[in-house]
Amino acid sequence: MSVPRIPSRRRGALTACVLALLAVVPAAPALAAPRAPLASAITAIDATSTPLTVGGRPWTRTTGVVTGVVDPREQVAGLAGSGLPRDAQGNYRYTSEFELLAPVEGQTGDRARDVVLVEVENRGRPAVLLSLQQFALTGDTSPVGSVYPDGLGNGWLAGQDVSYARVQWETGIAAGVPATAQGVGEVVVRDLGRLLEGTAPRPAGPALPTYRSSVLAGISQSAWFVDTFVAEGFNVDDRTGRGVYDAAVAVSGAGNWLAVNQLADGAPQQPYVLENGVPLTYDQILTRRRSDPLFVDVAASTDYARLRASVTATAPRGRDVFRYDWPAPHAGLSFDDATVFGALRCNGGVVVPRNPTTYNPYLRSLLADVAQVVRHPGQGDRRLLPEPAVFALQPAPAGDRQSFNALPGVALQVPVVDPVTAQPVGGVRFPDAVVPLGRPVPLALAPVGTRSITDVCGNWGGWQPFTAAELAARHGSVEGFVAEYAAAVDASVRAGHLDAAEGPAMIAAARAAYLAAR
Repeated sequence: MSVPRIPSRRRGALTACVLALLAVVPAAPALAAPRAPLASAITAIDATSTPLTVGGRPWTRTTGVVTGVVDPREQVAGLAGSGLPRDAQGNYRYTSEFELLAPVEGQTGDRARDVVLVEVENRGRPAVLLSLQQFALTGDTSPVGSVYPDGLGNGWLAGQDVSYARVQWETGIAAGVPATAQGVGEVVVRDLGRLLEGTAPRPAGPALPTYRSSVLAGISQSAWFVDTFVAEGFNVDDRTGRGVYDAAVAVSGAGNWLAVNQLADGAPQQPYVLENGVPLTYDQILTRRRSDPLFVDVAASTDYARLRASVTATAPRGRDVFRYDWPAPHAGLSFDDATVFGALRCNGGVVVPRNPTTYNPYLRSLLADVAQVVRHPGQGDRRLLPEPAVFALQPAPAGDRQSFNALPGVALQVPVVDPVTAQPVGGVRFPDAVVPLGRPVPLALAPVGTRSITDVCGNWGGWQPFTAAELAARHGSVEGFVAEYAAAVDASVRAGHLDAAEGPAMIAAARAAYLAAR
């Protein structure tokens, strides 16, 4: 326990008072016994394993249900006195679906048992996995019910020697997470991490592999869970006092948090942000030096319009915080026009082109670097991560709630944009922003809000394609454009933000986009 420093002008008087008290106060009783470790743990696994090829190598997909208990001493709002069923020891019992993708044990030269990437689901969907592996998933998205293609898309996990896991955490999706105590989901995610790192008691049922290091990652709502999880202290393993996850990656996190537990401060619990919840700064998220993870925060350009990303952009960052701003929309083209403009009524239901820029190559590159850092902790490998890169900012517009999600009492900012291309200035320099085929206008589709879990139009950006005449004037020909784009790819690789292996596919896609735009 740290002792507060006493100002020198008060020391003499205070010392005299203390000595006087010591003369009359009896000796202190013996210290109380240390607190017993929390009983919370995954206690049983019911799962089956099936063979799967990933990147041309034999892997195994294990899916099933974990059963666990939550100690009543956990810092879970609503757990005490909520009428929830308990076992004989007073613990709350839960079940939740999970999955684990791992290489077949004993492969020559295999390193995928070094690092496991644990994804926080987004509404029950594996958004990180789909972005990394580049395959589509339709129908059931649950860990047990989803069906994956053999090969698992591009095989990125095998190429990086990284295993993958996820477990359900959200009320209404995870069978054992009650609406009255949604922080149970944080316990579930923590205890899966403890189990995979081999620091938890072995549960009944089939044994899962254990790993030297782990990374917790999420996109959008899932990133807000990551922020909440770390800020509320759930990355602490109470048995060791050390961190459960070695690194945490929050894509479109920007300090936003979920009203699922303590941070809600009495507000109705919901697996979403509060409409006027103020994003946390990094020194509010990372308050436990011994257990805090390497923290990587990413903001998409639209996050400045909808998610108040400037709060964290301008906040102090410690040596274990890396912030990257990406000139791409939060959601890209992840849903069709019928959903965006029809069902959701974005832009008043008027169909307009949407910003097609994707951050997937940069996400793969970033997570590959993070995996390398945690694979070799304590060896200065943080240098593998590129320097933080944040947009140049200017005061946010006033009075337009349709295009900017203001925050009462907080002065927010938005990116400075190039006067010709309207692309953000600064940040990570995507080739699509350096050599664009159009203008990202409007920055985010209206309405831009966070009033509910379905108020998501601001995740997409608008797009004004350059005319054929503009393209010809800017680049001369398709070959001129491709040469400029390839140079921008090379610059991004040199800056450390992009894996060189991503370049050929990006250049081919850029060529096709230019030809389609002429």
